[in-house]
Parts: sequence; C-alpha cells; structure tokens
Amino acid sequence: MIRNVLFDWSGTLVNDLPAVWRATNYTFTQSGRPEMSLEQFRAEFSLPFDEFYERVTPGVPLEQLEEWYKHSFADEQKSIEPLPHAREFFDFCKSKKLRTFLLSTIHPDHYREQSARIAFDFDHAYVRVMDKRARIIEILAEQNLRAEETVFIGDMQHDVETAHAGGIHSCAVLTGYNTREQLQLAEPELIVEHLGELKLLLEESALEWPAPVIAHE
Repeated sequence: MIRNVLFDWSGTLVNDLPAVWRATNYTFTQSGRPEMSLEQFRAEFSLPFDEFYERVTPGVPLEQLEEWYKHSFADEQKSIEPLPHAREFFDFCKSKKLRTFLLSTIHPDHYREQSARIAFDFDHAYVRVMDKRARIIEILAEQNLRAEETVFIGDMQHDVETAHAGGIHSCAVLTGYNTREQLQLAEPELIVEHLGELKLLLEESALEWPAPVIAHE
C-alpha cells in the first residue's frame, strides 16, 4: 500500500516549462549560442542541469549562466501556474493521510517565490538537489520511509532513475519536459497523462500500487 509520495516540482505540480525554456534561451543568447525551439529544448534538456549546460554551453562558467538565467526567470516565473489536477491530487493524498515530500532541483529563491503563490503543504521540501539519484537513499532513511510504501512522481527520466536508485515505485507524468518516448526509455512502472489519472488509479486500487503493465498499454 502506498503511504508516502515524493513529488517533483517542475512539470509535475506546476507548468513552468514555457518560463524555463524562455529563460534558458536568454542564457544561450548571452553566451553567444543560438536559441532552441521548444521541441528542441524538450529533446535536449536533461538533469542534472549542470551537465546539460556543460554539454550545450561548454566553457561558460555555471555561475555566470545561473546569473543570466535568474535575471530572466525573475519575470518569467510570474506566469507559472499549478498544472491541471495537481491540487486535486495533492488534496487526495492529504485526505488519505499520505506523507508528502518535495524532491526538486529548483533553486530555493525560485521555490520561495513560486510557493508563496502556489502553496502545497509538504511534510518536508528538499530543494536544490542537483542529482536526486545521489540523495534518495539518504532521504528515505532520514524520513523513515519504507521503499515498498513509497512512490516518486516526476516528469523526467532523471526522476524515474531516482526512483530506481531508491528501490521505490516510479510514476511518470506527461505534463512536463519529457515525452512518452523519452520516459519509456527509463522504464517507469507507470506512465499517466496527468495526476488526475493517477488519482483515479489509486482510488480504484485502494492505494495498492497499480500493476506495472498499465504503464505500457
């Protein structure tokens, strides 16, 4: 039975893809690189993001890239809103007494700004986690979470890989950065269109984890 839910932030609970894409393109132009189309950005972007920048903007210090990014993102993030079904699913988790956690690479300043408008009452929030795969075991131990009772929900291959690294259940959502084809390469147990679909599955299964075959239908 599922008792603990770890959430990614970007593309899972909030729709920040357009804002991140535009701010990232700003860093490209500042560093003399060409902008990416949204389709190209979704195909190229990966976590940890320092490795992404090292690949696409070699030789430019990460500190400088982050300064440019934060300058642009300060205005861009004002347009960020919760994704459809996100609040409904989170409220469902709370109504079932599930423990909820945030595990995200988001910068603390950006999380502070966004969460002031888009509030989710997590039991604990882990932010600025550059490589979630390297932290997941520590987090499970710190919060005394049993792997078989825990699921990580995210929109990127890195999130699925993090779940695998922790030996916990994995659910990928199609509301964010990676496409179904990209996510399938990471082999999540479950892929859903959105959190509303996951809520229905958990209701129908009485919080027992849905059969992995659903992910491939």
